[in-house]
Amino acid sequence: MKEIIADWGVDKPHFNKFFNTMLDALGVGVVLKNDSIQIDNSLAKGYVDFFPFNNGIALVRIGILFAEAINFKRLLESGPEYYACLFSLKEGIDMHVFDGEADKQEMNGLGLSGKHSVLYFSSDVQSLFRVTPDEETKIVILVFTSRALHNIFPYSTNSESSGFRVGQSLKGYSNKNAEMVEKVTDIFEHESVEHIQSLYLLGAVYQLLAVLFLQIEADRELLKQSTGVVEVARMIQIRNLLIADFSNDCPLLEEMAKKAQMSATKFKALFKKLFKLPYYQYYQHYRLQGARQAIILGKSVSNTAYEFSFNSISNFSVAFKKKFKVSPSEIEVQSR
Repeated sequence: MKEIIADWGVDKPHFNKFFNTMLDALGVGVVLKNDSIQIDNSLAKGYVDFFPFNNGIALVRIGILFAEAINFKRLLESGPEYYACLFSLKEGIDMHVFDGEADKQEMNGLGLSGKHSVLYFSSDVQSLFRVTPDEETKIVILVFTSRALHNIFPYSTNSESSGFRVGQSLKGYSNKNAEMVEKVTDIFEHESVEHIQSLYLLGAVYQLLAVLFLQIEADRELLKQSTGVVEVARMIQIRNLLIADFSNDCPLLEEMAKKAQMSATKFKALFKKLFKLPYYQYYQHYRLQGARQAIILGKSVSNTAYEFSFNSISNFSVAFKKKFKVSPSEIEVQSR
């Protein structure tokens, strides 16, 4: 498997190094145009856009179709000079942070694996993301220094996310919620004149960071609320498995209870307590959110209904309209 060791950072010199790395790895057809890398050859087609905001914050937007699986690793810094947060629109992109070879397959205390989450880490921690061939890779990477947040992000000794502000070494996974997916999609789809686009994207970066920090705190609270930390971690892992793949029918509650190593009655009660919705309603909520996102991104209503395992287009349309007060065909027309 091809491996690309990339140099990320918050400034143009780092991005230029990243371009040279991509050129060496992918060869002819990799061109740097202003702050964008354009790729068009037999190995890959797509782009990497770089938006430096001159305040210790940068945004990297990646949209590439690779012809083969590739591992992207990051060059390590000697200390936590900056932080990076990776948000992917594709579940097939496998993301990890680790300290060494033995730690590669880790799941954090919340039971989150790289395919079901957002990745965040400081520059002194190794990271990797693996892309699937013949499926477009769509990733947003936020890169920032701790100083960039110093005047806008209040410090709290009780806050899990305050480490970003005070320059601590950090690594972890967070749940990728619907609001994050919506904001990342917006970053990919937004178009405006150049000077306004930078202002708009900077606002989107701050919003996305705020949503991420809120999710990190929410995950932490789940662990604090229960003395059964292992049980809560299992439940979060089960929840992530539940909403990772909608191509088949919803797994039976009893089957998931067995995976969580508890009775169906206990599983049912604990699931609702932790995630605020009953098991099947929770599945349906994220199933329909995913279907709506697929239509917005250009998939047809019929293909979406099939992909999200509805037994007919009419059943899909009824469920969709009941939730969103608008039909999927109307969303399809608006997204053209």
